[in-house]
Amino acid sequence: MAIKERMFVSLAPTRGRSAVQMPEDRGYKWRESGARIREARTRAGLTQREVSELLGVSPHAVWCWEAGKTKPSAEHLVELASRCQVSTDSLLGREVVEAELLDEAEASFRNSVAGLPREDLKEIQDFINFVREQRRRKK
Repeated sequence: MAIKERMFVSLAPTRGRSAVQMPEDRGYKWRESGARIREARTRAGLTQREVSELLGVSPHAVWCWEAGKTKPSAEHLVELASRCQVSTDSLLGREVVEAELLDEAEASFRNSVAGLPREDLKEIQDFINFVREQRRRKK
């Protein structure tokens, strides 16, 4: 007996296609992706409402993505990754270990500079530009 695959479109009011509800077949766990979406959103300092406004979907749609009830459309996944400054692969759990280490280093750097005065941030940016220029000249 063959099992039919079901696909449900979210009924949340949106301006476009926001999500597709998928059964947990093919071994992919959408709840884990939802947790990664939530983590990326909170790291970026965004609320579910802010994400919904940026992407043109309902706050409920964002909640469903994070709960693993539905998955975002490809367009929304790309835009979400861009807004949260992460890769789509990281949201889907396809990152390699090196990229995870880079994410940790980035988060550590952000925590280190959080709350610094504007003058200090300017000095740090100048130093980063200096290092980049030195490396560019070595090539």
